Amino acid sequence: MKIFLFFIVSTSFIFAQVEARKPVTTFDLPEYFVDALSFSSGDSVSSRVDVYIQVPYDAIQFVKKNDRFTARYEVTLNFMNEENTSVMEKVWTEDVNVPLFDYTESKRAFSLTQRSVTITPGIYTLRSQVRDNESKKAFHVIKKIIVGNYSTKAISVSDVMLVNKISNDGERRSIAPNISGNIGENNNSFSIFFEIYSSRLSDSLEMHFTINDMKGRELLNKFQNYRSRGNRSQIITRFDSAKYATGAYQLNVEVRSVLDAADEIPAIKQRSFFVRWGNMPISISDLDLAIKQMRYIAKEDEYEKIEEADTDESKRKLFDDFWAKRDPDPATKRNEYMEEYYSRVEYANKNFSHYQAGWKTDMGMVFILFGSPNNVERHPFDIDAKPYEIWSYYDYNRSVIFVDESGFGDYRLLTPIWDMLQRLKTNQQ
Repeated sequence: MKIFLFFIVSTSFIFAQVEARKPVTTFDLPEYFVDALSFSSGDSVSSRVDVYIQVPYDAIQFVKKNDRFTARYEVTLNFMNEENTSVMEKVWTEDVNVPLFDYTESKRAFSLTQRSVTITPGIYTLRSQVRDNESKKAFHVIKKIIVGNYSTKAISVSDVMLVNKISNDGERRSIAPNISGNIGENNNSFSIFFEIYSSRLSDSLEMHFTINDMKGRELLNKFQNYRSRGNRSQIITRFDSAKYATGAYQLNVEVRSVLDAADEIPAIKQRSFFVRWGNMPISISDLDLAIKQMRYIAKEDEYEKIEEADTDESKRKLFDDFWAKRDPDPATKRNEYMEEYYSRVEYANKNFSHYQAGWKTDMGMVFILFGSPNNVERHPFDIDAKPYEIWSYYDYNRSVIFVDESGFGDYRLLTPIWDMLQRLKTNQQ
């Protein structure tokens, strides 16, 4: 049965301008998702790249026409080689029509479009742009891609597609890809699709699948045999995902011939994916770490209860309950307080890290708790004084002083902030 790929509609411690950073105002998912997968084109000098663009409806602007709502956006793809020279560009326009206004504000409903190009194997930078026709806003996603060469080895494997949905229409099987990479809401299972290319018309193949989390722990080790019936084999394999906690993972696929298993180097491909439940921020890739990062605002009994939970499922439920209690607008799917908190954690990690993660530093703690200061005075080179900074918070009528005692960028909190914490807790009640 042939499978048709189908789609459904300076120094290490330079500070950023911390006082200029504003609270997050949008959900932290990207405006749109991009996936680029390479396959054999059938010839020896080029490969095929399928590029998928998934645009949530709430990222584009709809207008009402008669009894429907319509939108239009333009997609531009630009393939840049390692010398940063454009080698290929594609531009096209997509029209979207929906019957109800509610669809136009949905993050779960989306427009999915795809284009294929034939290109020389190599490493490229794919620059994509989605430009909304009505609002004139343009969004960009840039990613590195490796286009494989599938004609130089006895056995090779295409890129691995995460599958969102499989449907059958007689002898025709259609695959809808999972572009976002999130398998957290796929009914406790997910599937992958890939192709195997073999120089032998008939061969017994051994496929080896492993899945590891970002801590290197192996969660799956599975072997599967397959009898090829030609030079190109199309594989769909399903995995159980119920046991995977929130976080990022890596799937490894190895394929080798059973006849030459001892001598042949296996064909290997990797694919990353993540599990994110509900409205959890995409920046959270490790639930255990996200729980530790709550310690600045969690009450002692709350924190201990979550930390001591027996299972990942109960831990996740307690985590969800913790943030649900602090949701400023429970009527919406977003939890703006949680989004802002972990946005500050991410900012602290990017700007205050040195020998430890930024969220653990004194500057990171103050920033996570109170946000951007209204003003910052930096004194890195004063005579007869160690480097120090003064952060001023006008709402608290307070200034906070940090001193770098070691001279290696380890700014420690010098002034107590107990009164600020009390006011913060009062404002949250």
